[in-house]
Amino acid sequence: MIGYFKTPKDEFIHLMKENCKVNGLDEISSEVIALLYASPDEISLEELSKKTGYSLSAICTATKLIERIGLIKRIKKPGSRKAYFYMEKEMSIFSLDLIKRKYEKIIIPTKNKLPDIIKKYKKEKSKKSRQELKIIEKYYEEVVLSEKIVKNIIEMIKKVRKKENEKKHN
Repeated sequence: MIGYFKTPKDEFIHLMKENCKVNGLDEISSEVIALLYASPDEISLEELSKKTGYSLSAICTATKLIERIGLIKRIKKPGSRKAYFYMEKEMSIFSLDLIKRKYEKIIIPTKNKLPDIIKKYKKEKSKKSRQELKIIEKYYEEVVLSEKIVKNIIEMIKKVRKKENEKKHN
């Protein structure tokens, strides 16, 4: 396998691509993420298309998806109409951003909406509704637990990053 890759960068990009695919991303999105992560600078849509060999349309679709997920950022350069993309290189910041996004966009809204849904279910009298209510109440308990876990993870990442930054500056 050592001779298979032309450069260490190629090998790293391959590794990143495989990691992305294991996490459920498609081939194009995985390759875009791998290229952006390996690049010290932002890359234009056109450049991504050239480097991957995929059409501009396919790259555009992939970048929209992975931007919505929060894995990459779109950047506009002054004086340019081109779309550029960048990916955070520090894994702890990247992970923290993803966790915060999940917390803010999924956990909190779900936690806030479920009590009203549960109240409505409690008015229902059928056996099926009672069974469904048990499932939803259990889900609510899991959401509340997830909120506590995610808050702890966020705080832990912040503390570890702070300690690492203090080490670097001492």
